[in-house]
Amino acid sequence: MLRDRFEDDRIGPTGMIDLRRAPLADVRAIDFRSLSRDFWSDEAACWNRFDAVGAGLDDAAWRYPGAAPSDAGGSDWSFLDHFAHVGAWQELAIEYVDRAELTAVWPSDEDYDGGDFDRFNERLRADWTSIDPAELRARARDSHDRLVERARRLTMETIRSDAGWGWVYMGLHGHQLDHLSILEPWAETLRSRQAEGDPFATDEGSIADPTTPLPGFLVAEGIVHRQFEETVRAVPQQFWEQAAVTPGWTLKDHVAHIAAWFEEASEAVEDHLRSGGWRGGPNEGVDAWNARAAARDRHLTPTAALERFDLGRRRLLAAVRSLTPDDLRDPEGWSWAYEDLHGHIRQHLAMVGPFCARVGWLAVIPGGVDPVPSLAGT
Repeated sequence: MLRDRFEDDRIGPTGMIDLRRAPLADVRAIDFRSLSRDFWSDEAACWNRFDAVGAGLDDAAWRYPGAAPSDAGGSDWSFLDHFAHVGAWQELAIEYVDRAELTAVWPSDEDYDGGDFDRFNERLRADWTSIDPAELRARARDSHDRLVERARRLTMETIRSDAGWGWVYMGLHGHQLDHLSILEPWAETLRSRQAEGDPFATDEGSIADPTTPLPGFLVAEGIVHRQFEETVRAVPQQFWEQAAVTPGWTLKDHVAHIAAWFEEASEAVEDHLRSGGWRGGPNEGVDAWNARAAARDRHLTPTAALERFDLGRRRLLAAVRSLTPDDLRDPEGWSWAYEDLHGHIRQHLAMVGPFCARVGWLAVIPGGVDPVPSLAGT
């Protein structure tokens, strides 16, 4: 399984429990309403944890049903449904916090389908299910920031009051922690499956289906590439060689490895366009080829690895666009095209996603020192 390997990951550099890495049961046992707690530091840490939970999961994983059954008798909720639900309530909370600031009146349960939250949430779910995961992440982050800005205008006495606590705390960290109890184990399951190449096929099909027309293939490739940009390229390069992300491999090694397979696949497709035949995989075996290529490319700088990645991707896309529909759908042609432009990147996004998300936590740790986590292999 993919997991954080630090034995002391529940303790931060100040000796306090690290809300972002400690076992969730320990975090949920905390009395966040206590006067000894820093409400805003707690909120920031809980948001970090929630925002990072889906790192590395592709769109198919976000939409895959099975995270939890619907409490209102609808279809099973997906990762996307849970994440969207928190985002939707953040937007509702902005409205009721604004109103409470002006009128000192907080909502009541009766305001939401007469207190039938299961029914209300199922209707709310329908409004968010169709949102693209990337747009959803951006929208949830924006509503979170706006909600924090609104809530910070309230006094702590108001926030901790009997009238306000359930609406402010639950609109922020409480709601996040509730859903993390479902999302964290579900994300780990999805991430492990994605790292093994599971396309998360449903009744609606899968991009891994070789009958997919080229335009659809290219659209899906663009989505996977966008996820790479959002997840990997956003990491400052100073962290690309700082620590192992998977045993023996840094983030730079993962990027260089993907680039190496872009080049290998490009040669295979270009050779086919010249000769009409398909070459097989490496004679030495994939594992041996990977080890040799990794050793060969270990000298690359992060910048050079990214340049190889970009050049290799453009070269492979150009070659794939030159294939006939029959060649693309040929099992061997599909293997070179799909695996190297879609499946392979999805696998590595699952492996490196948590690392990429946690690098951003450095800026908010007291004292500015944070152990960069490594991940066990699959």
